Amino acid sequence: MATALTESGESSGPKRRRRRRARREAEATANPGHGQNGENGQNGTPEASETVAETVAAPVAVLEDPDPAVEGLSPPPQLDEFRDLLGQAVGLRLDAVSREFGGRDEMRVTALRNVTLDVGPCEYVAIVGPSGCGKSTMLSLMGGLDRPTSGHVYAAGLALGELPDRDLSDYRLQRVSTIFQTFNLIPSMTVEDNVALPLTLAGVELEDRRKRARHLLSLVGLENRARTRAGRLSGGEQQKVAVARALANRPGLILADEPTGSLDSTAGEGVLNLLDDLNRRGATVVLVTHDPEVARRARRVVRMIDGQAIQLDAGKPTVRSQEPVDPPARMHWRDTLKVGLGSAGRRPLRTALTTTGVAIGIAALSLIVALAGGLQQALDAPALATSQVHQVAVFPVADARTPAFDAATLDTLRRLPHVRAAWGQIGMTGTFGTNAPAGSGTTTPAAVAGELVSLPPLASSSALPTLVAGRMPSSDAATEVLLTDTEAVALGYRSPPGAIGTQVTFSATYGDLAGATARNKVSQAAPMRLLVVGIVSTNFMPAGAPGALMPNGLARNYWSILAQPNGWKGGEYSSITLLADSGLTVEGLRHRVDALGFQSQTFGDQFRNFEDLLGKLRVALLGLALIALLLACLGIANTMYTAVLERTKEIGVLKALGARSRDVLLLFIAEAAGIGLAGGLIGALVAVGLARLGNSAVDRLTQSITSSTFDVFRTDIPVLLVAVVIAVLLSTISGLLPALRAGRQDPSRALRYE
Repeated sequence: MATALTESGESSGPKRRRRRRARREAEATANPGHGQNGENGQNGTPEASETVAETVAAPVAVLEDPDPAVEGLSPPPQLDEFRDLLGQAVGLRLDAVSREFGGRDEMRVTALRNVTLDVGPCEYVAIVGPSGCGKSTMLSLMGGLDRPTSGHVYAAGLALGELPDRDLSDYRLQRVSTIFQTFNLIPSMTVEDNVALPLTLAGVELEDRRKRARHLLSLVGLENRARTRAGRLSGGEQQKVAVARALANRPGLILADEPTGSLDSTAGEGVLNLLDDLNRRGATVVLVTHDPEVARRARRVVRMIDGQAIQLDAGKPTVRSQEPVDPPARMHWRDTLKVGLGSAGRRPLRTALTTTGVAIGIAALSLIVALAGGLQQALDAPALATSQVHQVAVFPVADARTPAFDAATLDTLRRLPHVRAAWGQIGMTGTFGTNAPAGSGTTTPAAVAGELVSLPPLASSSALPTLVAGRMPSSDAATEVLLTDTEAVALGYRSPPGAIGTQVTFSATYGDLAGATARNKVSQAAPMRLLVVGIVSTNFMPAGAPGALMPNGLARNYWSILAQPNGWKGGEYSSITLLADSGLTVEGLRHRVDALGFQSQTFGDQFRNFEDLLGKLRVALLGLALIALLLACLGIANTMYTAVLERTKEIGVLKALGARSRDVLLLFIAEAAGIGLAGGLIGALVAVGLARLGNSAVDRLTQSITSSTFDVFRTDIPVLLVAVVIAVLLSTISGLLPALRAGRQDPSRALRYE
């Protein structure tokens, strides 16, 4: 596995192996007639009298040549700095290599014809020839970016054409670096990130690769531009960044494809001087050019004509075995996420639209699940068990002789099966008056007509009116009253809440509500003083009549007080309400009441109709959510396919630097998963907001059924987390096929894509 860099820039791999290699290099320095690996070669040793070349606009940091006199087994400090830049020199051999392009439906083009070529370790070879003669194709074969149609390419003792993609990627990552004519930097990345990209692919820790990247940038004089985006650099500066990136993983083979083609003469001279210096320090350099002046910098020239190689100077045979390197690690998952999400951020509009599609689908699904959970919770809530949903209202038949109930009828109905509680509604017609002192908020003391109606027992029903202001009576027997807003205005209060805390006097004239036949007339009045503790809307009164609501026990006592002196013989209850012990027994209880000859009405009918409507809406929303998710998945797939096309050249750069197909695949999957995660989180937040708005709306719609509130949309944290996970999974699956396509890109073709 590749190891992290130490403070001096060295890898922390097996030290014994490095001492052996250092000793061989030191011996080669002391014996200039021998190349590396014990082979007679040329240009295999550093020359003590030569200085480091200058780069484009700033000089490379001077690396003094090592002293030939080597003591012991440890290399001198200068050699350590040299080894920090380069690895073991790589030899090349091409045996009868041919390369053809084109398929069955295309005209076949032969780029290379039976080329045989040896490049020994530490050689500096220039390949010259006109455009289209096969120079760049040969360079791609040497760099492991392409495979020959026939013949064999050997590098570092490896038959590149027979290697699996995994090993070929390791070869590009550890053995060879290519300096491209068009630089092939990733413009949206910073200069430092571009230089550190090979180290990122090799799994080097963040701090170590930053230190290495800054060290290399200082060598080419660009340490002050480390945080600048590569796309903002000049051509000469970009070429220097490309050179620094080529040295990131200590290559033994440097391939330069027209490195001066995009530069002016001064900048081009700096690059050539740097290649000279790297070759003197032990790197194998293969330079492709069409410029004879540039070719003269090499120690040997190979001319290409119509895909055939003509060697002007014969080279030395290369060895076919080299000391192996440690198998490299691969990108850490944190770096995979960082690079993948960074790619999504470079297309903000498209990413935002795709994320919105995911968010809509996840929000819809979350709301549907919240609706189901909220309804189930509401049906099981204790407040619902005492609400009008479980109540059966009993009324006298239309042709009854006495259109009211007495206490005996209430007792009979209370004893029916599945009756949890029973109470009657007492209503009286009379007048309200107030003798509030001046300044209490009234304009004129008045006595106005109104109705006084009993409330349900506070402990037996949650179907209580909604207060405009104030509070409910403290008990069923308290001499307190809830005044309607219209009655408060009629009594002269400037605003209804101003009546709270004052006392009103009620004097009954009839023992039933207005509109009924004249019965239970009051001949001996018994005024009752009541404390106003709350204000309610007139909508809670029968037929919307003005008046007040009083506690149930107080109403029974007051009716009894009036009944004895006035000779009333019953008929105190205008209606009776039965509370069933469960929602399942409401209908059965209703049928029993009907069998007794009474009229009945269940207040849960309206709620059940509303519940049926919500059930239909749930199905409709589920369909819409599925459609939204499908569209979102198609959007992600489209986004990722477009990204593959737009980033084809970037994919080629990654593979040229040593990225495996798996690395590229994971980068695109990370991008798709990031879009799904963002969409899922946004959708979950939207669902929470819409659920709160929905709960408020439902409370307003159902306030006439029950005064208690409950959450119809019940959003739970686990449900939202599951929704986010679903978004990530669907996005990842949607991006899988485009990611597979990206991972299968041929690096040589991807680099030529425009």
